[in-house]
Formats: sequence, structure tokens, C-alpha cells
Amino acid sequence: MIAGPSPLEPPPCPDLGLAVVIPCHDEPDLPGTLRSLMACDRPTCATEVITVLNHAIHAPSAIRERHRQTLQAASSWAETHADSRLAFHFLDHPDLPERHAGVGLARKLGMDRAMARLYAVGRPHGVIASLDADCRVAPDYLQALERHFANDPRTPGCAIHFRHELDGLPARQRAGIAAYELSLRYIVAGWRYCGLPNAFHTVGSAMAVRAESYRRQGGMNRRQAGEDFYFLQKIMALGGFTDLTATTVFPSARVSHRVPFGTGRAMAAWMAGEEEVYRVWHPEVFAIMRPFFADVARLHDDDAALPAAGSPLGRFLEHVDFDDVLKILRDNTASPAAFRKRFFHWFDGFRFLKWAHWARDHGLAEQPVGEAARTLLAWHGLPAPGAGVEALLAIYDRLERLPLRTGR
Repeated sequence: MIAGPSPLEPPPCPDLGLAVVIPCHDEPDLPGTLRSLMACDRPTCATEVITVLNHAIHAPSAIRERHRQTLQAASSWAETHADSRLAFHFLDHPDLPERHAGVGLARKLGMDRAMARLYAVGRPHGVIASLDADCRVAPDYLQALERHFANDPRTPGCAIHFRHELDGLPARQRAGIAAYELSLRYIVAGWRYCGLPNAFHTVGSAMAVRAESYRRQGGMNRRQAGEDFYFLQKIMALGGFTDLTATTVFPSARVSHRVPFGTGRAMAAWMAGEEEVYRVWHPEVFAIMRPFFADVARLHDDDAALPAAGSPLGRFLEHVDFDDVLKILRDNTASPAAFRKRFFHWFDGFRFLKWAHWARDHGLAEQPVGEAARTLLAWHGLPAPGAGVEALLAIYDRLERLPLRTGR
């Protein structure tokens, strides 16, 4: 059952079709994000921006005061800037339970509300986009979202192209964010190389889903970090997930200690000097999976398609009790094609993460991101032997923007 809009909120516009959800915890730059959205070209449907201001029940008094000031300032700003086609709503959630307080719960509260408001006007196909309170967006962001989902009525969701701005950053911070972003693009390119069907970014500030897909898959989780990765694995499982490369989100490159991993935490470690070279999974992590994934449908009938028992992949599959998984997959599929589809529901991005970490701990040591990225480019037929991190990042960025990719 879907709860309707709160009686304290204004009713949604009858042609509401797009909602942008922004979690906001102790965030000094919310006004910049709201202004960026206000400056966007308007889509044909009505749009709402739902900001979830939140903090935990035991938050320090300084955070509580900044929360109050941000809510007051943002609400006052919206009263004079909202128009009939772009409305701003602010959900005030102080004193969230300590156990669950965090970006996952805040994102869930906002996306749940967006879903309820879209359903209230009979728009289950409406779009819920997720942003962060320290981002900027391209002027065509709202129009591109509307157009993308209209042009592909079967897609349940999409990953939106993103790019951290490098200009104006101090040298070390610039080097760190360039290496971090390259690591994200390297992983997606590695997934594409080895044939993982849903090779997409899972960035919470650069994703969007249909309201009905959000509801069907049980909504956002309450994880305090990584909520975007786990949520999008569920959406991708529906099939038809896509890339939206016609617009761009610009996340912040700043240092943050608010979550245990992610951009802010990675930058904090980098700026503290914990790393002098940014390291990523060894390229062989992808190379080993390439022939296995290409031939995985044969496993429906033929044990010969299994990797050798003593090989790294063979030992990993033994580690995760794949014999039991294989029996279940075979018992529940009638054809190699059906087996392949069900296999990749099991071996999704989360399982690949487990494989990569296991391989790292059993002989495939991580490599500097530049070295690994050059190797993977060469495997894609694009050698870049002398390219530095920023040049490599530009190459990987262009590669992602060329085709419109759809998850199989």
C-alpha cells in the first residue's frame, strides 16, 4: 500500500512527471544545488525537488543549529523562486534513529515521498531522480531525464553521466579526484570488457528510476553508505537498465568524513597522505572472467565449461559454494539462454565485487590506477602508453559517452 502525500504538503500538480530527491545532512552548499536546478530548462511535465534535511537523534548542537538555519534559508529561498512548473519541498527529519540515520534512510524518505506523489496523480511511469546536496547539473538535466524515459518506455532506470570538475582545485586534490573518478570508470570499462551484462555506474547523485520500478523492487534501503550500489543492483535485475549520457551531473570533489566510503572518504584519505598512488583491482580480475562469462550458458548442460579446480576462479567458486548454486540454477532453467539470464541475476555487480576482493587477497595485487587503466585500454584496442591520469580519464569519459548502452 502506498501512503498518499502528507496533508501538510501542497497537493502535487496533476501533470507531475519528474521528482528530484536530495538528501541533505550538515550540508553548506544546498543553495548552490537548488539554484543549479532552478536554472535548468523546463521539461514538459511538472517537476518537484524534494530535499530531505536530516540528522541523527544524538547529533551535536552545532549540527542541529546548522540544520535549522539551512531549512529556514532554503524554505525562504524557495518561496521566492519556485514557479508553477518547478516546485521545491523540504522534508524536515531531525532526530533520526542512531542505528539507521544516514544517507540511505534520508534518500529512502525522499524517494518514498516522491513515489507517493507520483502515484497520487496516476503517474506510476513518472521518474524519480536522485541527486546530492553538493552537486551541480547541466542546464538540460531535467529535459534530458524526461526525454530519456519517454524515448525508452521499457527502461526501469538509468545511470546518469557525471564528471567531477577539476579546474580551480589545489594540485593534490585535483590529482586525487581525477584518480578516484578514473578508478570508477576503469571498473565499468572492465565489466564491459569481461561481459558482465549490467556494466553501469552506481552513483547515488547520478541515477534515476521509474516510480513503478522503485515500488516493485521494494524501494531504497537504509544503508549508511553504499545504498546506491545495492539499490541499483535490484533495479538492474529487472532488465533494460540504461545509460543517460545526454546530460551531466557535476558532483563535488570535496573531502568528507560523513560516510565510511565513497568520494568524500576517498578524498579525505588522499588529502591526509594515506596514499601516494591510487590503486585499483588488477586487470586480470576482468581478463579471467571474460572467457567464463562468454561461455557460461554451456554450464546448463556441460560441466566442462567450469574453470579448472585449482585456478583462481575455480578456487573462488569453491569458496562461494558454486556447486550448490549450479544445481539450483540447472533445476530451475529449461534452456541455456534461461540459465545464462538466471546466472547473471546471481553473479551481479555485488558478486563481482566479492570476486575482485577475493582475487586481491589471493595473489592478484592491486595496481596503480594509471597502469591498470592503460592495460585495459590496450585490451580494448586503444593503447595509451604515455597518458597521465587526467588524459586517461578523458579517454574513458569519451568512451562511456559514445554508445547508449542497455543492460541485457
